[in-house]
Amino acid sequence: MQKLRIGVLMGGKSLEKEVSFNSGRTVCDHIDTTQYDAIPLFHTNLKIYLLPWHFLHRGKTTDFEHRLAREAQQIAWDDLRQHIDFMYIAEHGCYAEDGTLQGFLEVLRIPYFGSGVLASALRADKNIHKIILKNAGIAVPRYITIEPHEIDHYEKYQTTIFHKLNTIVPTETYIVKPYNEGSSLGISVADKHNLEMALKRACFIDPDKKKRVIVEEKINGMEFTCIVLTNNVTGEFFALPPTESVTDPAIGFFDYEQKYMPGRGIKRTPARCSAEITIRIQQTCIAVMHVLGFTIMSRIDGFVTPEGNIVIIDPNTFSGMAPSSYIFNQAAEIDMSPSQIISHLLTTALQQYNLIPKE
Repeated sequence: MQKLRIGVLMGGKSLEKEVSFNSGRTVCDHIDTTQYDAIPLFHTNLKIYLLPWHFLHRGKTTDFEHRLAREAQQIAWDDLRQHIDFMYIAEHGCYAEDGTLQGFLEVLRIPYFGSGVLASALRADKNIHKIILKNAGIAVPRYITIEPHEIDHYEKYQTTIFHKLNTIVPTETYIVKPYNEGSSLGISVADKHNLEMALKRACFIDPDKKKRVIVEEKINGMEFTCIVLTNNVTGEFFALPPTESVTDPAIGFFDYEQKYMPGRGIKRTPARCSAEITIRIQQTCIAVMHVLGFTIMSRIDGFVTPEGNIVIIDPNTFSGMAPSSYIFNQAAEIDMSPSQIISHLLTTALQQYNLIPKE
């Protein structure tokens, strides 16, 4: 019987290209080659290549991108179905986790890993998904949105901005973030004295496109990340043991380097909290999956406040898949290896499209 060809798409147009490359490399390394053929694919701004395996274990994409035109086979998007049967999306950020890529693959009639177009789009818009979660009774930070033209003309709109903050977010310290970026890119901790600088950093994090900005209250308490998966037999969601992220006090939030650079951040799995709090975290994260229409998996970030409230700050349809990622640390707590967790994810997704039989 011919093995299914699993395309592993990495790279992409977003600011998270390096995170994506690490994810794609790990997935390729751990795919069960007795059942599937792994097809590494690298996406540049405009082109897609069949990535030679000798590029897969380079340190960064800049180590080989300049060689792709000479040493890799470029293929047309319209021809993808000649090379793969299923797409494992290992790209992150804009154009990959926001419904754009999902919609494009549906046009190409290529089945893909992860949530669909609408759920992906909801995840990416930090304004809209906060409204939906709040209306469903799930706690989120208090926040306001600020448009690019207000940031461009900050002096003109400053009084209006502070009025909204004093009314809706009456705290001394804020978290300022782009409305649709991930991996803590463009995020700052700010107060009223340095708010303008933080707004401009978030708004202009992508040099090609100004962004709407979210200013939300800074939540105190234990920060957590919880992976939610799908049971292949029952179809029900289940949550892994959550991880506690210990923030560097000098930075004030869990930034990109603490998330992804070895030795820069402290992650404790399982989180240092009671069994009752752990269950409530897991139940809340499963509820987020249902409310936002996520499928297959999610990575949900939030806080447990000193009063014991669960506050969701960032729901994600994907998890990073580098060896030190949350998903592998949490899966290890239930005795699942990286190869087993990737097989589980693939099985769940392939069953969804009836590409393999349900167990």
